[in-house]
Amino acid sequence: MTSVSWRPRIDGLGLRIAALLSVALFPIGLIAVSVTHQFSEAADERTRSNLLALTVQAAAGEEALIRSGFGATSALSAAIPSIALDTPACSRIFVDFVAANPVFSFAGYIGKDGILKCGSRSVGFDFSTRQVFQGMDKARAPSSDLIYDAPISNTPVIVLSAPVMRDGVYDGYVSVSLPHNQTGMTLEAQTPDRPVDLITFNNDGDILSAAGGLKGVAGELPVGRRLVDLAGDYRFTFVGTTNDGEERVFAVVPILAKQVYAIGSWPRERLSLAPGLAMATPMVFPIAMWLTSLGVAYFAVHRLAIKHIRSLSRDMRSFAATRRHDRPARDPGMPRELREIDRAWHDLAETVIRDEAELEDTIHDKSVLLKEVHHRVKNNLQLIASIVNMKVRKAKTPEARFALKEVQGRVMSIATVHRSLYETSTEGRVRADELMRGTIGKLISASVAHEAHLKSVEDYDPIVLYPDQAVPLSLLASEATTNALKYIGRPADGPPDIEVRLTSCEPGTARLVVANSKGISLLPPEQVSGTGLGTNLIKAFAQQLGGKLAVEDGETRYSVVVDFPIAAFDEAQTDATLAEED
Repeated sequence: MTSVSWRPRIDGLGLRIAALLSVALFPIGLIAVSVTHQFSEAADERTRSNLLALTVQAAAGEEALIRSGFGATSALSAAIPSIALDTPACSRIFVDFVAANPVFSFAGYIGKDGILKCGSRSVGFDFSTRQVFQGMDKARAPSSDLIYDAPISNTPVIVLSAPVMRDGVYDGYVSVSLPHNQTGMTLEAQTPDRPVDLITFNNDGDILSAAGGLKGVAGELPVGRRLVDLAGDYRFTFVGTTNDGEERVFAVVPILAKQVYAIGSWPRERLSLAPGLAMATPMVFPIAMWLTSLGVAYFAVHRLAIKHIRSLSRDMRSFAATRRHDRPARDPGMPRELREIDRAWHDLAETVIRDEAELEDTIHDKSVLLKEVHHRVKNNLQLIASIVNMKVRKAKTPEARFALKEVQGRVMSIATVHRSLYETSTEGRVRADELMRGTIGKLISASVAHEAHLKSVEDYDPIVLYPDQAVPLSLLASEATTNALKYIGRPADGPPDIEVRLTSCEPGTARLVVANSKGISLLPPEQVSGTGLGTNLIKAFAQQLGGKLAVEDGETRYSVVVDFPIAAFDEAQTDATLAEED
């Protein structure tokens, strides 16, 4: 069932065309994949470069603030050794600096003991326990740090520091505080049309500022990438996943060499040829091209060929089933080759209809003539049988009457065959069961007196034979039955019986069985004696049938069995032709 249901699907013209087109488009698809891949990589690289540029642009404001802060700390730290340790005078310098640069919230000089020597405010504050002091005391180099809760400003600030060297010996450091809200405003103001999520960090990997604020900033950092590992002298980009699980593209640019860095990011889908258009994968365009080509080609083939072929096939099936033929109006878009096939088919159909009509007329005429021949032969045979019957009545001796009756029975058997031929609707064929029933039944009832109490059994399968076999079979059965009736006997344990059977055995094979009981003879002695003619006739008829004759002579029963092949129509016709030629 599976093979039958699948075959129409895989054997159709449409599927084969699709397969061939797929093979034809395969090299083009490979080229398209390669070109699209290269185009995608180039577009991706351009977009990464744009992200680097946007990150630099976004960090430009904060870079200016940080550079100015480091410049101020360098200048102030250089001026401290030349200033006498006059606290009011020193403090005035830092007060004037903060007043002149309002972006800074604090400036001051912290001695190497951690005490604020002078500053814009809170002189004398002890920084010795603070992380910034401890880091500066250890590194003694410019640094930047984020203080979430500055002790003097009481707000998150970025502390920019530079060491103070007196006669080449470390003598503390100068720090300025840049409020974190100043850097956040600067970051958000840089790219309003295409915002970049920007974070700045120092050389130690500590976060200094974030465009969206410090709250939740850890979730925006890439997984598996430490900020200290991203600090370097070169700009670069990479694709990663944030701690919040979002896939993003990251760009890292140095703001201040070996001091401050910026990392910008935006969602992965923003890698596009244009804003709002996501970058398609390299396989999308080849697949779209392949599907479009298949669709166009299949539509063209279906429109030009498949549709018309199916219509022509429907007409052929309808003609085969109904023998009705009409010339429907065809689609003017049908190709010339298919129009020629359509015209040839319709011409052929009209020719077939005309030839079939002529053939039917010829067959009808032949059938009428053939039936008339069979009818006349049957009448002539019956006439001969009537003449023989007249001779039987005028015969003087029982032997003559018995011999004439045998002749009459054989003639009537042949007449019965011809009667069946002209009465049946299938000319040239005979129902053997009907023929046997009409011949043998009459023969049995006419040969034995009723007082004999003969028990007869007739069983015939519906077997169809041709006249070349029907006639010898009828004569064989009649002769065998006549012999059986002649030599039938009454057994000691019951009435006499005769059995005639015609059965279909293997395909194309039939069997005739004629059997009679043995015992006390039912006929006078003068009618029982024979000349052997019947036995010779039985052998001759069996040979004419092409059958195998077997005689079974037992103590209580005598049987004649003939197995013969049922000839096919062509074989029967050939045999008849050869017989006519001989």
